Amino acid sequence: MFAVLRRNPVALVLAVLLHIALAVFLLLEVDWRDEVKPIGGDVQVVQATLVDQQKLDAEVEKLQAAEREKADKAAAAKRAEQEQLEALQKRRADEKRKLAELEQQRKQRQDEEARKVAEEKKQAEAEKARVAELKRQEQELLKKQEVEKKRLAELERKREAEEKKRKEEEVARQKAEEEAKQKAEAEARQKAEKERQERVAREKAEKERVAKEKAEAKARADREAREAELAAQFAAERDASEKAEVASAIRAKVERNWLRPPGTGEQGLRCTVRVRLGASGSVLLVNVVRSSGNSSFDRSVEAAVRKADPLPMPRSERLLAQFREIEFVFEPSN
Repeated sequence: MFAVLRRNPVALVLAVLLHIALAVFLLLEVDWRDEVKPIGGDVQVVQATLVDQQKLDAEVEKLQAAEREKADKAAAAKRAEQEQLEALQKRRADEKRKLAELEQQRKQRQDEEARKVAEEKKQAEAEKARVAELKRQEQELLKKQEVEKKRLAELERKREAEEKKRKEEEVARQKAEEEAKQKAEAEARQKAEKERQERVAREKAEKERVAKEKAEAKARADREAREAELAAQFAAERDASEKAEVASAIRAKVERNWLRPPGTGEQGLRCTVRVRLGASGSVLLVNVVRSSGNSSFDRSVEAAVRKADPLPMPRSERLLAQFREIEFVFEPSN
């Protein structure tokens, strides 16, 4: 504890002042108690120490503020000193680093100069060797050129001999080719003439064959047309006969089922009837489309048609559609 007080003298002073103030306060409190005099029924105690205590507290606060300010200044000074120290250390480190870099650069320049000297020496030696090699190659080339000259002269001699032989062979070949060409052309002309004659014969035969086929086709077409015409004529006659037969049968059946109305005996009445039939001849609808002028007669005809159901139908399926709706004139015979 004393070590702490020695390191902080302001705290020591504050402690001493506090102890002195406490002793004075106790002494004054004893004296005041002796002087207290009751007045009436109330007791008032004069606290004289209150003002002194406030002054003492103010002094203590002032001392503490001064101590804090001093401590803050000391801390700021210490921080500034530390910052200066760190800046100094940084400058020293930077200078040391720069010196090291300069030394390294100097050494690199030294090494580079040594390398250049060695490289130049090496290049000089290489150039010397290259020149010597070029001289050797030149001598060797002269020897090769002499050998090549002799070789080319020999080749030229052989080429001239071969060229002479080739020309002689070419003349012989051209003569043989010309003879072969003339022979081939003669054979080709003979072959072409033969092929032309054969082609003419084939074309003539083809024309005759086509003409014969056309004539046969025309005759066949004419025959088929006549047959078709006869068949159509026969079918038309047969259909007309069957249609007339069916129409007559319908009129006959209707007349058989007709009952003459009273008072129409000698008047010669007739009417036109339209009938719609089913596929089997069943009567679907019957109307008088041209009246006889006598309503009783007309109604009797309609009744006769319905009574004659089913009406006769053609046997040929080709004519059935024509009899699905028919018109006929009903004129009873006397």
